[in-house]
Amino acid sequence: MIKRQFLNKLYEGAGNLIDYKLMKSLEYKGEYAIRYKCADCKHFKGTYYSEKESCDKLPECIKISGHNNICRNYEAKIKNPSSPEFNFDDYLEFLGSDYYRPWSVDKTRIIGSAKLGEVVIDGGKLAKLLPNIYKPFYERYDKPYCKATFPRCFVSVHNHNFEIDYRLYREQKFINENNEIEFVYHYWKDSPSQRKYKTEVNGKFKIK
Repeated sequence: MIKRQFLNKLYEGAGNLIDYKLMKSLEYKGEYAIRYKCADCKHFKGTYYSEKESCDKLPECIKISGHNNICRNYEAKIKNPSSPEFNFDDYLEFLGSDYYRPWSVDKTRIIGSAKLGEVVIDGGKLAKLLPNIYKPFYERYDKPYCKATFPRCFVSVHNHNFEIDYRLYREQKFINENNEIEFVYHYWKDSPSQRKYKTEVNGKFKIK
């Protein structure tokens, strides 16, 4: 208990040690600013909101979610002639060093007041005047390291659903030379009336 209290105090005091100049220098300064999804790619056959649709670069029986992060075969459905040529490796740097970058809150610096659905940058004045309505809104900052593991991607074959490691998905290598899907998580039902999904972790599924 004493050790936990000590760690909590150490954590609370960590805000005083935040080097905001360093944090600013580590910010992503590249060309990319938004996350692209499979639904944005011309190879995806579904609409922007499709959950399970085919991709021109994969076997017809395999369906992917339009919300997946893109793979190396990405080509925009709508191209802006003035935009620079898309570079997948530079885009990955943006995802890891900016979009998915871990962040935290500095509870020593109140920059505004907040309630559900609203943030007012007023230095915390409303939070003091109306504490039952507004709460302090604290300074947020990026942590000084990048995100290495991105969210898994979703793939399905008939009534079998899979979560795929993005490192395999982005290179289109989640289907191996034996025509097997290499998955992190597999869940399925043998019949529509089955109440619970069957599950399997870290394995291979033969595509028939």
